[in-house]
Amino acid sequence: MSYIVYLFMLVSMFLYTYIFGDETSMLMLYMLILSPVLSLLLSYASLKSLEFSIDEKVHASQVEKDGVVGVTVLLQNKSFVPIPIIDISFAVPQNLIPLDNPRPIVSLGPYKTQIIHLQYKAKYRGVAEIGVRDIKIRDFLGFFNFSLLKKQNKVESTREITVLNKISRLKMNSVLLLESILAANEETGAATNDFNFLSCLNGEPGYEFREYQPGDPLHKIHWKLSAKTDVFMVRKDEGRGIPRKKLVLDPVAVKGPKSKAGSVVEIEDKILDALISVVDMLVRAGRDVEVWLLEHGEWMSHLVKDRDEIVEMQHRLASYKFLHSRDELENERLPVSTITLQDSSGRIFAGGDAMIFTASLDKELSEIIEGMQELKMTVDLVAIKNERDVEKSEGFEKREHKSTKMNLWTIGLTDDISEVLA
Repeated sequence: MSYIVYLFMLVSMFLYTYIFGDETSMLMLYMLILSPVLSLLLSYASLKSLEFSIDEKVHASQVEKDGVVGVTVLLQNKSFVPIPIIDISFAVPQNLIPLDNPRPIVSLGPYKTQIIHLQYKAKYRGVAEIGVRDIKIRDFLGFFNFSLLKKQNKVESTREITVLNKISRLKMNSVLLLESILAANEETGAATNDFNFLSCLNGEPGYEFREYQPGDPLHKIHWKLSAKTDVFMVRKDEGRGIPRKKLVLDPVAVKGPKSKAGSVVEIEDKILDALISVVDMLVRAGRDVEVWLLEHGEWMSHLVKDRDEIVEMQHRLASYKFLHSRDELENERLPVSTITLQDSSGRIFAGGDAMIFTASLDKELSEIIEGMQELKMTVDLVAIKNERDVEKSEGFEKREHKSTKMNLWTIGLTDDISEVLA
């Protein structure tokens, strides 16, 4: 467009000079002809005199969702020649939202300095690239532009940053914390419920009990339990620690026929936010956690027991890929056989053998959970309620909520996780 306007002005001035032929029009015609050369020389001089630097904040390696990260560019004109047009192009990744114009245009007077700052808000999980794509100097006619980055061989103007799932600060919840609150005795079949929320927080282990036999020390008699069962009960010598909490992520997140790409990402991020928030709460309470993820077609268990491993799990979830079609599922949808095999120690535990996090409520998942319950496993469920699955999730909730061994939390895309899981 600049060339067209220039040619139009040049032809018009030439015709005017040819017809009227006054000295002023001749002078203007010569100036118009020489202006591209002058513009080129000034732009080249500006390229030599302009210096810039990028703030080290661009080197930040991670940020949680809804967090803000910034990039600052410092421009400095080292000469008396003004710089008419400077185009700055900031990188704009899909999972970060720029809070200002990512394509600013600035000018610099002689010996002037200007700071350009752009902030990004983290929207979705994943790896993003932030920084400056290019800085160009344009002449005042718009004919020429020169890349400052290429001229100064700046190859580190952008950096990768990982957007992590947001951890909501959950209150200590006994329903989420307690897992194996019932221990069945192999010899007598008697059961006890001698495990409470306070003992979990204090780290006191749970124990198995059996009927009193002649010769047992009297101090081993559990008088409170004996009063409840009308049978003298003693604690076995061998104690067992609190078992690890098993959190299982359903790998299936099926897209609906009218689902938008953004809504699918929001659903996936929401269930991962819930998962990492529960992990954080359990670890703060002193519980060891097993997180089960389907990775590369195989079910993998990851032990999380401290803050560093929580951050490591955040990074793992940031790059986790859901399956958007059941045809992609080459393994069992939930690691039922693996978990059952691990717990086949002769004792039956109830109260939360597995806690499942799903972004896709359907009949298949319901049948899998029923099968787990038939294996005397207790299953808790955290699910995302979205528009596509409103009817399914409501029916699922009514059916499963009747089970005394089933705790069900449904989270909407706009719900506060800390309130739903309170």
